Amino acid sequence: MALGALALLAACGSPNATAPAVTSAPAPTTAAKPAAAATTAPAAAPPAAAPTTAPAAAPPSTATGDINFYVGGDVNIRDLWQKQLLPAYKKVKPNVNLNLVFDEHGLSEQAVFDKLAAAKQANAPSGVDLWEAGGRLQQGGTAGLIQKVTSKEIPNLDKVPKDSLDRYGSYAVPYRASSVILAYNSAEVKDPPRTVDDLIAWIKNNDGKFTYNPPDKGGSGGNFVTRMLELGIPQDQLTFFQTDYDESKEAMWEKGWQVMQDLHPHIFQNGFYPAGNIPVLQTLGKGSISMAPVWSDQSLSYLAQKLLPPEVKLLQIDPPFAGSAAYLGIPADSKNKEVLYEFLNWLLTPEPQATIVDQINGYPGLDWKYMDPAVQAKYADVAKAYSFDFSPQFGNDKNKLWYEKVAGTPQPS
Repeated sequence: MALGALALLAACGSPNATAPAVTSAPAPTTAAKPAAAATTAPAAAPPAAAPTTAPAAAPPSTATGDINFYVGGDVNIRDLWQKQLLPAYKKVKPNVNLNLVFDEHGLSEQAVFDKLAAAKQANAPSGVDLWEAGGRLQQGGTAGLIQKVTSKEIPNLDKVPKDSLDRYGSYAVPYRASSVILAYNSAEVKDPPRTVDDLIAWIKNNDGKFTYNPPDKGGSGGNFVTRMLELGIPQDQLTFFQTDYDESKEAMWEKGWQVMQDLHPHIFQNGFYPAGNIPVLQTLGKGSISMAPVWSDQSLSYLAQKLLPPEVKLLQIDPPFAGSAAYLGIPADSKNKEVLYEFLNWLLTPEPQATIVDQINGYPGLDWKYMDPAVQAKYADVAKAYSFDFSPQFGNDKNKLWYEKVAGTPQPS
């Protein structure tokens, strides 16, 4: 998460973002945060361009005998592994050969899942030993394709935030993360809001100085909407909204919709919602607004590239905005589990975790308290626990209803 030189691009399975031509903007690290070009919401976004090449029908072949590590994402994630983490581990375990099988943009994720399923049905090895694949890992775990892991196999899992580990039912190891936080221009905002209630009051008292993107255009705005909707959800119901679905429970959202309706006339240009995570950052960078919800990794990358003025500061509010982790899973048919347990235990130590912080502006997979004190101090305002977004089904309803109740128009198709 530190101010490294690498611009952050989209990670495993994320849609692509189009960045400025000269100073390329970092794109998201999780599937929750697609970005789009700025338009006046709620105008429909232009249709996505068709890919120049079709997704591979099957994952790339690999050399026999290697420990095959499948990763989907963009070049920053490839470079993190190829140039940083794997060479570092080679120095620790020179006899372990982890062969990186890179799937750009995660286009072959379904093919890898099918490969694991076919191997299980045929009672044959899949050739996949380690896989970074987001929600597919829990799906694979319940299907008997992914190995469940505990601190018995990987002791340092005890140093990972429990709710992050539990998120995928212990079928995967969280090794990096990011969250939505609040960015503000300290030259204009001397006393930034640090709670949800204070943020709402600040927006109302500072007309036109705040905005966010529509929830279907990126996770920074989407998680702002989620945080507002949570105002009416009892604490003991939050987990249900994050993991399950019952449309009737959406009656609890009415308080949050009312808050956002009240905020609408105070938003930038009487209700201008930039159509993506990156356009929000660009609006902040131009000085058109003084405050916005942003992704931690993207905003830190923007600060590193001087695409945001140095006066822009970052903090997490209370209760926090949502975030998410990237996960690694071990296929159940891998013959190299013991070697991988040792590798993953090493990955969850401060030195490789600091590499993640430095190189891609990510949060560590470890609880921050296990990181070097200097790292903790540097990121004290953002190095806090984050919450979780709604389940996909609740999320779809949230997006549709936001247009109807806040923007006052049907959701663009």
